[in-house]
Amino acid sequence: MHLSWPLIGRSAEMQAVAAAISAPDVGGILICGAAGVGKSRIARDALTIAASRGCESRWTVGASSARSIPLGAFTAWAPLGAADTVALVRGVVESLTAAPPGADVVIAVDDAHLLDDLSTFVVHQIVARSAAKVILTVRDSAPVPIALQEISNVGAFDRLDVQALSPEETETLLRAALGGAVAPDAASRLWKLTQGNALYLQNIVEQEIADGRLALEQDTWCWTGDPRLPPGLAELIESRIGDLPSAVGDVIDLLAVGEPIELSTLSRITEVGAVEEADVKGLITLEGAGGGVEVRIAHPLYGEVRRGRAAPTRLRRLRGLVAVELAASDDGDDIRVVVRRAALSIDSDLVPDADLLSRAAHGAVWLADLALADRLAHAAVRAGGGPEPSLIRAHALSWLGRGQESEAVFAGIRTEELSEEQRARCAFLRSSNLLWALGDAERAKAIIDEAARTAPADDRTYVDAFLTVYWFAMDQPKNAVQVSEGLAFADIPVVGAEVAWALAQIAADAGRTSDAVDFAEAGYDVATRTLDAPHMRFNIADAHVGALMLAGRIADAREVADRIRAQADDLPGAAGLLGAAVAGRAALGAGDLQTATRLLGRAAQGLSASHAGGWGFSYRVAHVCALAMRGLSEQAQTELSALDEVQRRFRQLDFERGLANAWLAASQGAVSEAIAIVSRAAEKSRVAGRFAEEVMCLQTAAQFGDATGEPRLRELESIVEGSRAGLARRFAAALREGDGVELASLSDEFEFIGDLIAAVDTAAHAAIAYRRRDKRGSALSCSTRADSLAAECGAATPALRQASEALPFTDRETEIVMLIGEGLSNRGIAERLTLSVRTVESYVYRAMAKTGTGSRDELAALMPRRRGAR
Repeated sequence: MHLSWPLIGRSAEMQAVAAAISAPDVGGILICGAAGVGKSRIARDALTIAASRGCESRWTVGASSARSIPLGAFTAWAPLGAADTVALVRGVVESLTAAPPGADVVIAVDDAHLLDDLSTFVVHQIVARSAAKVILTVRDSAPVPIALQEISNVGAFDRLDVQALSPEETETLLRAALGGAVAPDAASRLWKLTQGNALYLQNIVEQEIADGRLALEQDTWCWTGDPRLPPGLAELIESRIGDLPSAVGDVIDLLAVGEPIELSTLSRITEVGAVEEADVKGLITLEGAGGGVEVRIAHPLYGEVRRGRAAPTRLRRLRGLVAVELAASDDGDDIRVVVRRAALSIDSDLVPDADLLSRAAHGAVWLADLALADRLAHAAVRAGGGPEPSLIRAHALSWLGRGQESEAVFAGIRTEELSEEQRARCAFLRSSNLLWALGDAERAKAIIDEAARTAPADDRTYVDAFLTVYWFAMDQPKNAVQVSEGLAFADIPVVGAEVAWALAQIAADAGRTSDAVDFAEAGYDVATRTLDAPHMRFNIADAHVGALMLAGRIADAREVADRIRAQADDLPGAAGLLGAAVAGRAALGAGDLQTATRLLGRAAQGLSASHAGGWGFSYRVAHVCALAMRGLSEQAQTELSALDEVQRRFRQLDFERGLANAWLAASQGAVSEAIAIVSRAAEKSRVAGRFAEEVMCLQTAAQFGDATGEPRLRELESIVEGSRAGLARRFAAALREGDGVELASLSDEFEFIGDLIAAVDTAAHAAIAYRRRDKRGSALSCSTRADSLAAECGAATPALRQASEALPFTDRETEIVMLIGEGLSNRGIAERLTLSVRTVESYVYRAMAKTGTGSRDELAALMPRRRGAR
């Protein structure tokens, strides 16, 4: 399959080439970079742009096969019948630089380091005479000939070093080429495999599509299975590796199956001279690691090619050799080394070691490599490792979102072979899988109830731990807290982290910030000590960040989010996405909407593939909120409609969904509807004892212009920790009084705590209040501040829209005019606002009369829709 591959992420490079071509004192530009990074594409596109602007363009390519032919690269421009070399060179120069009067000439030579001597001399003469601008591309792994260096010096050439595409640029290129969204794990795998080399990427993607491993699934390109290199690409890479002596081949093949390998170890099991030769050839890289040096293959595809060409028996022997060396190393018992040893041993000639495989499976869970944990645990079961690896395997499958497979493994465990502790843990983990992965709360409760009947009367630890989580999931926090009393969750391996998460989230929602932080810190500790999956640490961090955000400690929240994201950056699968998701939610709470939209959108997309009703659902709700706050109402509506198709059978997220629906309605102009939605959410939070959520709902209602929450906020000030409740109460009171001075002051205070959206809206309401009192200078000052803050955070709120327009509308007229701008008919507006059509027509007539407009379109144009920066 052949796709169209646009030039992505190279705007700076194209500008550099254009600047060199147009500069009067520069003869050209030398473009350097590794093979396949896009040097030729940049040069070609620059030449095309130059031609479109009236320049005469020439293109040629240096080739090793033509180096023995004088003027081999310029044969097409050689004159017929030239009597000698001087005449031949003169003719080529004249032909290359010929142009209509007033037109400049631009010559591009790809792979200029492969030019023959006479062709190089032709380029030198053109540059020396300033007869044309010259673009040269050179592979940075090849030495630049002295003659080319002289050309660069004579022409005062600029130099451009082209780097491989970054992960973000690679994902952007994939979306453009494939014409749709790409699963984050697929984009990440492709970048790691190609290291951002555009040529490699193009070849592999087209091969994987042709073979069906890269395919569209529900409007997203997903990649499953192992890649198969196209023959042409494999041959290209083999040509770059070159023919290797057997000793050097041993070095590369050992690294292909077991990298990274300590330099001292590699030198011991191969020949020192072979390692040095591989280094000289650029086939390996050396990196400092701890107190030693680690060796890796220079490019992942070198390993793919070598593994594809080697005999399976050779690869099995080499894997066993590396595994034995790792076992004998000083850090052979380090959990990361144990995982590597076991992974190598599975497909080696070594006798399976059930204990090693079981320990490694546990370690792979901790390293977030859940697919490897599944393989290792399965191998441990086959090797006679008993029931423990089955428990590990089922746990890993559950975290992978493969709940049915996990349940099948649990169902196959013979409980009579389990110890008392294992039976209790099995009941917890199986119930947890049924609850979170399969959404079957009824069966989960039945299994734990059965476990409770057989548990010793003096030890209900696992039962009470699950019941804490269960009642939390069922949105009954009081029951969860009651069951957890006296539970020493910090001492329960694996399970304790989940309990800590539930209690941290309950405390956060209630406004008990100090308790939430304490539970979170205890949860981090138990998750780290007991080698649990890091995914739970991100759940805990989400609750931790939420608690700080709700309290108004936004800088602290972002610090926690940044720390947890750094921990996730190198983790595979869902774990890596969760770090970005937590950071995205923190950015949303701070009003950094562009960052929030990017992080939450990518995380929600990736997590929805395997955890649609869990993490995927939760972070898609947050993504809707970010889109709506930016005024991107169509995108927000599409995302929210997609959520309606997803079943969620635990933690209904009434607060989060209420905010998302309210902001969407507000972004569409239905401000009274938005106030009604968020007010209902506030009441639900009050009834459930989630008082910090209630504060946030009432603050949001104030941002939409509702001042009625002030009495309740006054009560909440003494219940909820942190500064937010007090600021929200003052906001509602100032709004009710039309106190522009207080609203302007509150804008500064919201900015100080880091809530930029609230700072925008308080400034906007201050402008409105001043305008109503005919204080135009103060109104303009506050409106300008609101616009400036909105530009900084990318916001487009209804208050901002209203403050920016000095129009004589009532609140209801403003709402109706904004809905007209959304394209709604009078009947549609009536249905949206629960009014009669006649009443809507009356409001429209009065608004038109006030402004002298003659149509609905003219009226809507007075309040154009605002969108935050994309």
